[in-house]
Amino acid sequence: MKTPALNIGRAAPALHHPPRVPIAWRALLARRETALLGVIVLVVAAVSLGAHAGFWTRVNLDGLMVTSAITAVPAAGMTLVILTGGIDASVGSMLGLVSAIGGSLFVAGWPVAVVVPVFVLAGAALGWINGLIILCGRVPPIVCTLGTLSIFRMGVFLIMGSAWITALPPGLTRFFVADHLGPLPGAAVIALAVMAVLAAFLRVHRTGRRLFAIGNNEEAARLVGIPVRRLRWATYALLGACVGLGALMRLGQSPIVQTTTGGGFELGVIAAVVLGGTELSGGRGGMVGTFLGTLVVGLIGDAIVLMHIQPFWSGVVLGVVILASVGLNEGRRARQVVS
Repeated sequence: MKTPALNIGRAAPALHHPPRVPIAWRALLARRETALLGVIVLVVAAVSLGAHAGFWTRVNLDGLMVTSAITAVPAAGMTLVILTGGIDASVGSMLGLVSAIGGSLFVAGWPVAVVVPVFVLAGAALGWINGLIILCGRVPPIVCTLGTLSIFRMGVFLIMGSAWITALPPGLTRFFVADHLGPLPGAAVIALAVMAVLAAFLRVHRTGRRLFAIGNNEEAARLVGIPVRRLRWATYALLGACVGLGALMRLGQSPIVQTTTGGGFELGVIAAVVLGGTELSGGRGGMVGTFLGTLVVGLIGDAIVLMHIQPFWSGVVLGVVILASVGLNEGRRARQVVS
């Protein structure tokens, strides 16, 4: 029997692989944030052509940044709530009620230094009430907040009746809209600061990482000792505080409070968060995506105004955006399960 010859010293045959995109680049191109940047570029290009030079005027850019900031601050709080598997559909009525409370105090002659904290504290209290009903009353978040949406709106009518609040301090407009830090209005600077702080909180703080754990598996998070109820409750209160700050900034942009103030506001906030990649089932998302989603929502509203499209189309477009984003998130989740 012949012994097979050993190929000692011979080089292994060369393997020819087709060139591949580096893994880091492939991961970057597949990210939701990269797709959103592409959408922003396309929308800006389309609006620039459709509105001619109107988009790039200083007045329009300032208005776009302030409007986006008013959505961005509550959207940052909403991101934390949705990460834990919750949701708050009452933020529009909450904004209206906080505006009515704060505006009434301004009309009564209270000093600005006292009323400004009231906006944030009143919003936090309303968010705390939502958390109380959801976590202690064991009411599903969507059911609870749809109920408080109507209750908070009734509170606006009880405070204001049929009157409008117009005697608001001009300093709000000066601080949030007219004053700039570099190229950015005051409202935009505040929104960026809030989102940066919450982004760092989610990324590096232990409590921030626990919010992801609660959204991924609430029961497992509870078994390892995470205070699930307390943290979820805190996210609703923090969202309320963010809505209160957003209400204050909105009065700087439009110094008037009506009984319809904040109507439909929740649609833009939820659309920004979901479009940014935060999954409604919880456990996945982030503040960078929410920031980009807010810009897309702001650009959609700005485009509708500049191109003289009927305002009701804004709600239609945002509804389509929410449905498409949820569909994309579910499709990605299904592919991950299969793979």
